[in-house]
Amino acid sequence: MDIEKFLELRPDWAQSPALYIVRQMATENPGAHRCGASGTFLVPNQVDLDVPYRSDSAILKGLLGRMVMYQNYWLPIKGHIFAALRIKRALVAEPQQRTGEDSQGNTYNITRGNQTLVLTREKEFHQVLDSRGYRWQKDRRNELFQAPAKELIASLRQIRGEELYLFSKDSITEDPNYRGGSRRERIAIQETQPRQQPERASRSPSLTITLSKAALEQLRSGNPTQFATLLNLVRGFDEERNKTTTVRAPAKDVEDIRQQNDRGRQLIDAVRRSPRLAAQEAPRRSARLAGRN
Repeated sequence: MDIEKFLELRPDWAQSPALYIVRQMATENPGAHRCGASGTFLVPNQVDLDVPYRSDSAILKGLLGRMVMYQNYWLPIKGHIFAALRIKRALVAEPQQRTGEDSQGNTYNITRGNQTLVLTREKEFHQVLDSRGYRWQKDRRNELFQAPAKELIASLRQIRGEELYLFSKDSITEDPNYRGGSRRERIAIQETQPRQQPERASRSPSLTITLSKAALEQLRSGNPTQFATLLNLVRGFDEERNKTTTVRAPAKDVEDIRQQNDRGRQLIDAVRRSPRLAAQEAPRRSARLAGRN
């Protein structure tokens, strides 16, 4: 099917990620097909980032968006699409990639946070094609493979996916011979989630008051109640500030405390048992009240 015809049909499923087999109908490389992936930045529950152009075609994503790109690049030469395997939207981690756990307890990919499932399936597809000796240029790792279209489609049937679609001149049909791909997982994958950042604590509201000496005198004489409230707020702020205790320590001790190792925990316990700290934290009592007791 011509890519132009495919874009006229615009099937809904083609807005999803997919593996595809296409060919530019040029005479210099009559047998070289491009076997690639589309929708590589489409992930679950996220804003779609796979938009190729800022124009009317920006509504096309996934396979449709990629075919728009090929059509514009190859003009005036026609392009044909032979098959497409729909892949679900998912983020994954491959064995050589590090994973971690975010603040919500979700597993995320540390090495490559945008590693989508369709990218991993494309790698598997190329492995199958290479094992059958279909690569067009052996010294280059690109998407071009040279073989009859039916042989490339047979290789695509080995890849795990959702549905495999075949293209004739005027119609698109679901492949009845596709059974969901090979049972053998070529690349062991772990499904992940987008990393969730911890929510920042909401800041307490603050109020800045600037009063001159004359204004304070006016407030005290005109509204003694508000003046007393202001003094209580200032006293409360001073009491909270005086509760802070500063402990100086060498840089090595500070680093051990940050690392929370055995020596760091011992230093923390020693500071807590310090007589100086206990004296600062003890409530102050006036000598006059002590004499009454």
